[in-house]
Amino acid sequence: MDLASAIKRWQTNWSRADEFGSLDQDQREALARDIGVSPDMLRLLVERGPEAAQELPRLMHALALDADRIRHVHADLMRDMSVTCSGCMAAVRCQHDLDQGRSSARYAEYCLNAETLRELRGEDASRSVHD
Repeated sequence: MDLASAIKRWQTNWSRADEFGSLDQDQREALARDIGVSPDMLRLLVERGPEAAQELPRLMHALALDADRIRHVHADLMRDMSVTCSGCMAAVRCQHDLDQGRSSARYAEYCLNAETLRELRGEDASRSVHD
């Protein structure tokens, strides 16, 4: 990332945090309820920004999972996995493994969605056998 991009991203994040900071406690709690997360998770999601779960579709692709099909069949599950991914503290490691092509072998060591992804892989394998 070049300096100009880094500054623009910082400014966008700062504006988002400032806007969120202008909400009172009741407004924050209402917003959190509306999107189905805790107020603490909402704060974390705002801090991390819209890029926060970008690893999930990449990981799903690396695991040969069709994110679009799964989103269509299991919309709530995809939303929950995305929220979990957004709050993950291993994002840098995940990005590194994805960039190095090692994520399918290592994600289970740190991914908070690992069990769900394993189940989805089993579901896909079962579906393929029955098709």
